[in-house]
Amino acid sequence: MMNMTDETTQAGENRIGWDSTAVRLANHLARQNFPRGDLAALRRMSPAAADTPAFWRLAAQYDLLGGTRLERKWALIVHGIALMTPTVGGKSAHDPQRSVGAALYRGSDVGGATALYSETRFNRLLTARGTMLHTLLIRMFRMLASAGVSFDWREMARFILNDGYNESRAEQARRRIARSYYREEHRQASPTTS
Repeated sequence: MMNMTDETTQAGENRIGWDSTAVRLANHLARQNFPRGDLAALRRMSPAAADTPAFWRLAAQYDLLGGTRLERKWALIVHGIALMTPTVGGKSAHDPQRSVGAALYRGSDVGGATALYSETRFNRLLTARGTMLHTLLIRMFRMLASAGVSFDWREMARFILNDGYNESRAEQARRRIARSYYREEHRQASPTTS
């Protein structure tokens, strides 16, 4: 677990601030006037290297500049949002009505017989930490992007930013995602009642 240094407190420990920033970033990238070249660069970048000027401009604009570990986490969030933002149509990667777990289970279809994101992959994701978690998240973002799925980025930001920083909050985020995944599985398995 990281100790409380200026690196860990940059961009705010306050989850409400993180929530708001993630939503603002998702809406910013979905704007019709957001440069498509910057969106492509954010999709191609390696979050571990954060090697594109498009990321650094966003980081400066949204006050995400700080220690390397935190910047990498925000780079992962921006990368995921960019991957899940459709190139045309102005649709945001953020859907406040769809939890991460429900999106992983059912994708964009209601009534799917099987999970979009398998239970094996899901459990691997929830038990991963650090670099392995980041690798699995990038794969997940790509899968959801190809399926045209969006979800609540406030929830994902909490999950990513608390990993290795505040394990109690990280565990709460994991449990919240697990609850919504298995709740959705139960809904899909249960017969509809009037």
